[in-house]
Amino acid sequence: MAPVTRASLAASARTALIVLAEDDASLRALIAEALAMDGHHVVQVATGSALIHAVTQIVVDGAQGGRLDLLISDVRMPDLSGIEALERLRDAELSVPILLITAFSDLWTRAEAARYGARLIDKPLELRVLRRAVREQLAPLAD
Repeated sequence: MAPVTRASLAASARTALIVLAEDDASLRALIAEALAMDGHHVVQVATGSALIHAVTQIVVDGAQGGRLDLLISDVRMPDLSGIEALERLRDAELSVPILLITAFSDLWTRAEAARYGARLIDKPLELRVLRRAVREQLAPLAD
């Protein structure tokens, strides 16, 4: 039996389309690079408004083949928070797994994330924790 390596795991996994919204450019680039190394295609945006626009282009206009597998969003961003963007996307009946990342994990934020079915990950962000959460969110797609 062949050994299981990082390359063989990446090759066996289905490439996912992930939209990543993070206003910190260096953190956004770091997350996108890690997810790309895992074999995923990452669309990067810096604001909540850009997140809504990117999702609309993909889902409604058919960009990227019209398939969206996962959203990852910071909670606090300059124009719309990740929670506000999530609320607008859910109002449009978008059904996609969501990971929210935040340095401000208070009770209200946790409750709002749960209300929209999003998983919350605390900053400072550990890439191994984020990558595991991404794998868990994408696991149903592999079935």
